[in-house]
Amino acid sequence: MPKLTRSYIEGPEVQSDGSVHFDCSQDADEWPWLALPPQHPLVIQTQNFWTSVGGTQALQSRDDSKWSALTWTRWQLGEKNAGHAVRGVFSPSKDEGKLEFSIALFDASDRLIAELTGKGVIFRNRNFEEWRKGSKTDALKVAAPPAEFIYASREMLGLSEAEPPLIAPLSKVDGVLRTAALVTKHNGLIPGHPFFSGSGDHVNAPHLAELSRQAACLCTGNPALHIQFGEMDMHRYIELGTPIDITVTQQAEGQIRLEFSQLGKSCAATILRW
Repeated sequence: MPKLTRSYIEGPEVQSDGSVHFDCSQDADEWPWLALPPQHPLVIQTQNFWTSVGGTQALQSRDDSKWSALTWTRWQLGEKNAGHAVRGVFSPSKDEGKLEFSIALFDASDRLIAELTGKGVIFRNRNFEEWRKGSKTDALKVAAPPAEFIYASREMLGLSEAEPPLIAPLSKVDGVLRTAALVTKHNGLIPGHPFFSGSGDHVNAPHLAELSRQAACLCTGNPALHIQFGEMDMHRYIELGTPIDITVTQQAEGQIRLEFSQLGKSCAATILRW
């Protein structure tokens, strides 16, 4: 994995209990997603990545020569009117053999913005890039040109003029609500999208959180949903540039469950509550 040369967290201090206390960067030029509300799922999941990276680096437990992947994450918002994060706490698992962690983020008034937990895996004995080559090749064969994909309108998805939509309108097949998404290197990464970042190797957790939010907006007809809770189980990489099938497997008052598949294979499941 390429060594990361920038950090969202500042002044990390390792505590006696093994946790890391840190300040959060306020540089909106370096972190453009700070233009979004602090409770936005894209923001929460981007902070999930950068605070866990910074926390493990502060603990000297991160090995940049190994590829790792987030496999499960859950977040719960705190105070609804909290502002952007100015400080946080990263707490790793007490079990050295497990890649598990929790994060708490606070605003300038010391209000809790969100609490997050996550689990991951490290590819210790695998040539990651060679292993990924087959999946990428299969996906490339059925890649879809963005110009031919029909996206839902920005208005339906609660997007600004700067944000491109990522999913199609809903349809009902055999009584089941479905949609599809197409995330490419153009619409899913800077500069084509103002707020996403990442390796460019695959659809990442912030993408998945935003796809889930957009699907929830379509299902409810409400582009201004205030997501309070999210959970994501990611068990297979989702490739860029190839359509993603999204199925609504459960919808109740204030909650939705979605399943994501690609090339006929299950990739992830998410739950959102608002």
